[in-house]
Amino acid sequence: MKNFRFITLITLLTLTVAACSEKTKTETERMGEQIESTAEAVGNDFETTKNEFIAEAENEIEDINEKIDELDEKVDSASEESKDEVREAMDDLKEQKEELNDELSELEDATQENWERLTASIEDGFDDLEKSYNSLINDIETS
Repeated sequence: MKNFRFITLITLLTLTVAACSEKTKTETERMGEQIESTAEAVGNDFETTKNEFIAEAENEIEDINEKIDELDEKVDSASEESKDEVREAMDDLKEQKEELNDELSELEDATQENWERLTASIEDGFDDLEKSYNSLINDIETS
């Protein structure tokens, strides 16, 4: 009789452990799926944010191109003494814009790890470009 109880007890324990293992396995699989789903959603959010930032930056580059074209026409109206200086500043402005364009190209391949560094650099580049542009406008107007 003791053997029967012992075997019954062992059998019940085995069934309980097996049931718990199956439940744990199912819960683990479900948690894994949730983590995968969350990671995918975060990845999608990042891609959306990245694409929106790139689109805005490209629009700003287009605006800058138009402003530079307008400035090119104004350079001719600068006085002869300052024309060389203004032309050099204009070339520097165009070079800054090209560097910014190159950084923007890098941004398309950005990962979440280097995103903040690249966007900060691009935003700084836009600020510097705006300062250079305003300085050049001022030089043209005062010459």
